[in-house]
Amino acid sequence: MQIPNTAYINYQNISDNVAQICAVIKKPVMAVVKADAYGHGLIKSSHAALLGGAQWLGVALLSEAFEIRKAGIAAPILAWLTPPGADFESAIKNDIDLSISSLQQLQEIYAASLRVGLIARVHLKVDTGMSRAGALDEFPEIVSELTRLCDAKEIELIGTWSHLACADEPTHPLNAEQLKRFNSALAYMQDENLNPGICHIANSSAIIGLPDATFDLVRAGLLIYGLSPTNTPPKNFSLKPAMELRSCLLLVKNIPPGATVGYGATVEVVKETKIGIVAFGYADGLPRSTDGTAYFLHNNLPAHLIGRVSMDQCAIDLGIDSIAKAGDEVIIFGSKPLANELAKAAGTISYEIVSGIGSRTPRIPVPTENQVSEV
Repeated sequence: MQIPNTAYINYQNISDNVAQICAVIKKPVMAVVKADAYGHGLIKSSHAALLGGAQWLGVALLSEAFEIRKAGIAAPILAWLTPPGADFESAIKNDIDLSISSLQQLQEIYAASLRVGLIARVHLKVDTGMSRAGALDEFPEIVSELTRLCDAKEIELIGTWSHLACADEPTHPLNAEQLKRFNSALAYMQDENLNPGICHIANSSAIIGLPDATFDLVRAGLLIYGLSPTNTPPKNFSLKPAMELRSCLLLVKNIPPGATVGYGATVEVVKETKIGIVAFGYADGLPRSTDGTAYFLHNNLPAHLIGRVSMDQCAIDLGIDSIAKAGDEVIIFGSKPLANELAKAAGTISYEIVSGIGSRTPRIPVPTENQVSEV
């Protein structure tokens, strides 16, 4: 059965992008592969990132970490979103590093380590201004308990980390304030005779614009998939998008002057034109808010979105002179247009575009000379 939409993933590009980051930053790289590797496929993207030189993998959920281990990948993994009662025993057995943001988390992880008879590996997260996960008011108590447990060799503190709220705006004053708070937290730990271990705070935006934030390790997310976290291409990098999303024209037809297009009749055409219907809507990951500045490519020519995005389809203006026909391929994003461009037209960010591509769009690996295999 013909499937109208396909996301083609070039895993060699992920490897190459990681290799560039490693070469430029000259610090160990944690490849962030949460959310099915931002929609690119968790396992293949993990292999590709490691082939490119990443030394760590980062995920949000334990289920993601377990899937990586089940695939036979032995690289260090940090998982940072664990609710009370999470399966810490399995995490410890599978050598998965766990993030700590509260005293309760630390106590649960330690108790789980006693039950399985293994030492848990943890990273202490410090809230430096994001006000999400991370230790804040409990920070001194957690440091005290960690010091006791580490001294007794009952738990292993692998690293200390935080997350930047405004790294995509390098001149924002909160960046300097967060780095100051992070350094203060690290100094406090050292004063309490607790080695903070591997210190990391830099995300993709900080890798580009905040050299003072690199510390001992950087966490590269969007960059490894070849996209910039801002609308400006990053300097010092020549990244290649890993995902190209293609569809086809289901229907091509002429519409007369005065015709309206889509729900709400928000667009009325002034002169006769030819439109193409594409089976890609907000259920597939094209935000309903996307406006007419968005365009797809047909025969290497831009065809702008016209009318509102529907759940399963949208319309593009091909122009009256177009020779398009039903079944023709269109490129929704890739090297051109970039996912960043589509995101801008939707009033969102490229993170949401690539990670939001729905499950009814298959991911197909692009054949390359160096096929992604087991690492």
